[in-house]
Amino acid sequence: MSDDGVRPDVRWVRHRPSIGPLPRWGIVLVLVLFSLLVGYRLFMDWVSDQMTPVGLPGADVEFVIVEGWTTNDVVAALGDVGVIDNPAMFRQWLRCPQAIRWLIDCDPGIDYSFQAGDYVLREHLSFPVAVSVLDLGPLPEEVIRVTVPEGLTIEQTIARLLRDMPLFEEEELRAALISDRLAWEHYPTDLSFRLLEGLLFPDTYQLDEATVGDELGLLLRMHRQFLKVVADLDLVERAASVGLTPYEAVVVASLVEEEALLDVDRVRISRVIHNRLAAGWRLGIDASTRYAVGKTAGEPLDEVDLDTVSLWNTRVIVGLPPTPISAPGRASLEAAVAPEPGPWLYYVRTDEGGIMGAHTFAVTATEFEVARRVCVQKDLGCG
Repeated sequence: MSDDGVRPDVRWVRHRPSIGPLPRWGIVLVLVLFSLLVGYRLFMDWVSDQMTPVGLPGADVEFVIVEGWTTNDVVAALGDVGVIDNPAMFRQWLRCPQAIRWLIDCDPGIDYSFQAGDYVLREHLSFPVAVSVLDLGPLPEEVIRVTVPEGLTIEQTIARLLRDMPLFEEEELRAALISDRLAWEHYPTDLSFRLLEGLLFPDTYQLDEATVGDELGLLLRMHRQFLKVVADLDLVERAASVGLTPYEAVVVASLVEEEALLDVDRVRISRVIHNRLAAGWRLGIDASTRYAVGKTAGEPLDEVDLDTVSLWNTRVIVGLPPTPISAPGRASLEAAVAPEPGPWLYYVRTDEGGIMGAHTFAVTATEFEVARRVCVQKDLGCG
């Protein structure tokens, strides 16, 4: 041993651990897991595509389930009339074995059987919506049934009722519209006129022999249904939480109803309206301009229309119109008082992501202009 205490025959060598088989298999395992995740994502995208309706909810479909039909018979018939776009996937969704529940978001163990009878559905419904309507059971037997869809104005509602209710008289119907029995405590007292726009709830109403000629009776039912939905949604308190009066919330809901084509867009369009109101901007909503000049949804607007001086033309005035511009449904009333958080100030239809009716939402004017050019290129009614 040397004087410094180190043995002269000892050599120190740095140890470098070799890569054994376990780390290599670890790399292989990571690659396998990554491949499985990618495959799972692709599979889930495919499943989502199969379950997504190919178009927007369409026209009403009168559908009859015949006594003795099996669930497969019902599924096939729903596909034939266009209520369900993918009957094969719908059949699997209804069966929903426990093993695949996590894949296709369904409820296992449910024995789906639907009552025979008459139903009213719509074209291009999602699986859960179609089942929810069928689960309500067939429509009761009645003398006549009338459907007032979302988004109609008072004048359009009058025309619809006169068309579908042969015993109704226009004079009596218009007289019923000004009845003091159609009252709402939150109707503004400062309006110089009384208009029930937006306060008659759009729905399907069944009438029996005693009510098929009662104009005021039907309007009272429509108004009571509006009050019920308002109460169910706690709209009065929720409107206050977002800085609106209850009546203003209905006005916002009517704008959302006319602008949104997809339920998912309603809360974002509502946010744009709220953001513009907060910023003191004009809303610039074409649907309000159409209402101001007496045009219906889809009719083109010209420069004269856009510049029309009217309290309902939000391209000219700042703030909300003085009244709703149509009858909003439950989803739009909900969206009016529960806008999705976000900084958006613009929106335009672009069928974003290949989804018919989808809007693009933008924060800046530059972003909006890019999206607007897409709308123009696709000829989606942007002018």
